[in-house]
Amino acid sequence: MRVTVEYMAQIKRAAGHGREEIELPEESTLADALQLLAKSHGEPLSVMLLDATGQPINSLLLFLGQDQVRLEENPLLVDGSELTISTPISGG
Repeated sequence: MRVTVEYMAQIKRAAGHGREEIELPEESTLADALQLLAKSHGEPLSVMLLDATGQPINSLLLFLGQDQVRLEENPLLVDGSELTISTPISGG
């Protein structure tokens, strides 16, 4: 299945572009997509997506379509899903 991934903020810089389409097996989850992206891009993106154990980082801001999703939910993706990945932004 094809999933469109949009990168925002620091994630966009690490990926080297703002948007791409990826191919995933049917029944893939959000975590599967993040692990595939980390593996295919390597550093510096991989260290922004995965922790030292290879698991997705919980502090990522993740959206499927217009809806924010939590990594703990680990939803199944479907063909045509649109995933947006960003990092929290703080300031003062």
